[in-house]
Amino acid sequence: MFMHVFSYRFKCLLHDRETMFWTLLFSLVLATFFYFAFGNLTDRLESFNPIGVAVVDNRAYRNDARLRQVLASLSQPGKGQLLELAEVSEEQAKSLLDTGDVAGVVKVNEKIELVVRQSGIEESILKAILDEYVFMSRTVMRVLANNPAAVREITDRKSYTEQISFSNANPDTMLGFFYALMAMACMYSSFWGLRNTIDVQADLSARGARRSVAPTHKLTVVLADALAALSVSFAEVLILLVYMAFVLRIDFGNQVGYIVLTCLAGCVAGVSFGSLVGTFVRGSGSVKTAVLIGLNMTMSFLAGLMWAPIKDLVSRKVPPLSYVNPAALISDAFYSLYIFGSHPRFFINIGLLFMLSALMCTASFMKLRRTRYASV
Repeated sequence: MFMHVFSYRFKCLLHDRETMFWTLLFSLVLATFFYFAFGNLTDRLESFNPIGVAVVDNRAYRNDARLRQVLASLSQPGKGQLLELAEVSEEQAKSLLDTGDVAGVVKVNEKIELVVRQSGIEESILKAILDEYVFMSRTVMRVLANNPAAVREITDRKSYTEQISFSNANPDTMLGFFYALMAMACMYSSFWGLRNTIDVQADLSARGARRSVAPTHKLTVVLADALAALSVSFAEVLILLVYMAFVLRIDFGNQVGYIVLTCLAGCVAGVSFGSLVGTFVRGSGSVKTAVLIGLNMTMSFLAGLMWAPIKDLVSRKVPPLSYVNPAALISDAFYSLYIFGSHPRFFINIGLLFMLSALMCTASFMKLRRTRYASV
């Protein structure tokens, strides 16, 4: 009887095109938009091209040995090259600026001047370099006047921090958006859970009325419906995962088994959450759906879907909220697999997801079990 109910419920869910769109196609479209919006932002930053700058080669510039040394070091060919330097006459510098071959022109007279045609990132970087040089020069001159022996301490910069890597993964802040998107897709499994509860409640649908008077035990119906919903939602999330990993080239790491386990735990939590909302929220199916959408988007927002820093802010300011938000747990599970070499943090997230799912499923079933309908 269980397999009979499961098979028919599975076919019924597959024919729900509206829910299929929101749980699968919408996530695929959103992932594509995310990719075109900022999916390659890190690669573009890493492929930074040196900034073209022209320096007017006059007597004041030739007499400023420190400035020439700074600009030469920043123009040194190699991986860390920041500037593409051209020492030319004033007429040539103006011509290079007018044609757009350089972002700015540096003039050294009594003061150091920067001439640009427009404001932008390159121009801001040039200004920051010159401001830093002027500040350090003035500081050194003041120290020389008061305590010449301290100049070495100023120019000798020391680092008191050490960078420690938890794994070989390259830090990429943009990945947080895609992990939050996967969490949202998992939580959208709740629409299938909501659909199940509507279809077993006699006062919400004709199908629910028919199934309520069927001789099949309610626990069998609930478990078969839940397994069918989980099967459909898990398949959808795996399709999204394959699309993001192999088409969009989003890096989820190489721990495939743990990644699939995260998707499964997320779908279980999503279906359970939908069942909880469907049984405890009073009103029609439309009201329940509206509440579910609002809660899902709130949880996805707190997991970093719209604004990445909010996830860290919540974990620092309101830590309990991070432990009861399934979307945040799912996103953090993907993040921990990518960043950390060990798995304690990952298994904490997975354990909390299954624990929350068990609590939600138990509460939903107990509520459905106590529901009685008047004979008419």
